[in-house]
Amino acid sequence: MSNQKPQERTDPVDELDERMTDESAEPGMSYTIEYDDDTDSADAGADDTDTADSTDAEPEATPSADGAGTGDEEAAAAANTAAAALDEPDEEDSTDDVDDSVFRAYPMFSMRGVTVADAKTGEHIWNDLTMRCEAGTSYGVLVDAHNTRQHDTLVALMAGFAHPAEGSVMTKSTPLHDLTPLELRGHRIGVLLQQFALRGDLSAAANLEYAMDASNRNYLKPIAVRAQELLTRVGFAPRGDDNATQAERSRALVRTLGAVDRARVMVARAIATDPDIVLADEPTATLDEADAATILDLLRAQVHGESKQRTVIVVTTDPHVAGAMDETIDLTH
Repeated sequence: MSNQKPQERTDPVDELDERMTDESAEPGMSYTIEYDDDTDSADAGADDTDTADSTDAEPEATPSADGAGTGDEEAAAAANTAAAALDEPDEEDSTDDVDDSVFRAYPMFSMRGVTVADAKTGEHIWNDLTMRCEAGTSYGVLVDAHNTRQHDTLVALMAGFAHPAEGSVMTKSTPLHDLTPLELRGHRIGVLLQQFALRGDLSAAANLEYAMDASNRNYLKPIAVRAQELLTRVGFAPRGDDNATQAERSRALVRTLGAVDRARVMVARAIATDPDIVLADEPTATLDEADAATILDLLRAQVHGESKQRTVIVVTTDPHVAGAMDETIDLTH
């Protein structure tokens, strides 16, 4: 018969409590609670041991072997603090929510903190330039008439021909530099430039067909038919003309056209690929006052596309031209 004393059994809860509060516990021992905003419960773990089933359960205070309850009180206080944090998000969480809502509401076109410097001198051409342009609105962007370098650089940035050293130029949530030239100027942006806007050796209709064919887009109608419709829409081929008269007029070479007719063809070509943004640089520079008003009205009307609301942006040094749009962005100060 053995004289060995039976070993005393230890309460497993007390043993776990002692291991959690013992300073000599292994470094890997930890107690964490992770909260997920998308779920109603949270996972809690201590190495391979699950110590909590739900964030709604409050831990019970268990006296330690020596009768002291300090560790349990601290654990309960920590749990209460964590619960309060869930009910009252801190400032950083609120900021994240705001950023998320901003992400979901990107404007059609924006520039944020754009800085461009002269490659030779290092002088800033634009510094911390910021603007936003919404769909369904036309904008007149007024620039300094005596600073052609700023003017030309701004147009190049907005059309995606150049990119800033700092900051971002975006359409919706996509930076322009992430788009290929075909995606950008063949799909997203229709550009009206005073130089190289049209091919003088092609007819009015052929200019539009050339742009549509180069975009690689699919159209519901033959591009020749669509070209005639666009020319009619911009007033180049009046609706009262019969088909033969329209076709003959649209076959005239662009270099033989008057200034206002060339401007109409430029607008038609800019919208030929149904872009989200129409960007025009000094579209009335060669027109008299009456014709200028006609073309500005025509540009402003392009915010209402066939199947979408567009953004129309006119860059100009003329305050009257900028003021003819729905909103004016003054960059002369």
